[in-house]
Amino acid sequence: MTKRTPVAIFNSHTEFMDSLREALDREGLPTVTALLAEIQSGALDLVAFLETHDPQVIVYDLPRPFEKHWNFLRLLKQAAGLKKRTWILTTIDKAALDAAVGASDVIEVILGEPYGVADVVDAVHHALRGASAQSLRGNAYAWRPFA
Repeated sequence: MTKRTPVAIFNSHTEFMDSLREALDREGLPTVTALLAEIQSGALDLVAFLETHDPQVIVYDLPRPFEKHWNFLRLLKQAAGLKKRTWILTTIDKAALDAAVGASDVIEVILGEPYGVADVVDAVHHALRGASAQSLRGNAYAWRPFA
C-alpha cells in the first residue's frame, strides 16, 4: 500500500541524511532515506521503495566523481516513477559540478562543509509549495534547466 511521504533523501552520507531527516521531522514532514550506494548497486529495490513511499520531493546528493553520479541521476530522472518528482540537488562544489555536467532541471542547493541542513529544509518547503528556486531568497539557490 502506498503512503504518500513528502520527502525522500538519497545521499551518500548517513550523518547528513539523519540530520536532515530529523530537521524535516521537526517541521512535520515525514521523510524516508536511502543510501546512494544501495540505489546504484541495486541492493535497494527502488521501484518498491517508490511504490511504498511515493515521495513528492527527492533530495539527491551529487558527490564526486560528478560525471559518474550525474549520468546515474539522468538515468533515474528518466524512469517512469521518477519523471514527475521535484528534485533538490545538494553538492559542495558548484564550480566542479558546472564544469562536469552543465545545466540541470533541479532545484539546486549549493552547500559547503559542514552541510547547511536549514538551507535544504527551506528548499524542501518551497518545493512542496511548488515554488521554483528562483523565488527563494539568498544566494544558496540556483534554478537551471535539466540537460
